[in-house]
Amino acid sequence: MRKKRIIITIVVVICVLVGVFFVVRFGVVGRIYNFIQDKAFTDKEGNKIEILYQVPSDTEELKYETLHDKDGKEVVVEMRKILYINQYGNEVESWEETAEPIKIYDYMYKGKIEKVEDNKIYFTVDKKEKEGAEFVFEDVKDYQIIFDIDTYDLKDDLSVGYEVCDSLIFNYEHFYSADGLEFLLGEHLRVQDTMFEDYYIGEKYKVLVFYLH
Repeated sequence: MRKKRIIITIVVVICVLVGVFFVVRFGVVGRIYNFIQDKAFTDKEGNKIEILYQVPSDTEELKYETLHDKDGKEVVVEMRKILYINQYGNEVESWEETAEPIKIYDYMYKGKIEKVEDNKIYFTVDKKEKEGAEFVFEDVKDYQIIFDIDTYDLKDDLSVGYEVCDSLIFNYEHFYSADGLEFLLGEHLRVQDTMFEDYYIGEKYKVLVFYLH
């Protein structure tokens, strides 16, 4: 039986699809693999598409999309075609950006959210990622980090073709205030605090991701 092919385009607006955007554009699958290992896309009808694995290819097919940033400036984005197999055994054709942003910083901690107040997340750290050893954590004397969500630009403008904005994420879901994460109070969490500089327009943006583990 011939496999059905589903065509999707990934990551036109960065802040809308940041979960997928990490794996296909940042090139940091190892860094946040736990977050996107059960990658799921949605088709035009809103049906969930679960990705099982990528189809190997010896050739690379590229295309170029011309988009506009918030100032109306043209941004020519290079994209490569990637084929995946979904949960039904069908091929999913996706177009994913080839360019990787510049990583400004990338920190990972374990601990608990002790308080959410005035749009700030008070996070007590009991372990931090060991320097030079990804996903290896070392015990530390407890200390507190305050994530001030007022310093994050979480608003996305869907009228802009190419937009860079910050993201606050838990379990695939985007949040737009610290209050939205109050339900995590007391849970032992892993948090990744990252800043990037966009390859095309040079703007910096922050991504704060919380994980249960």
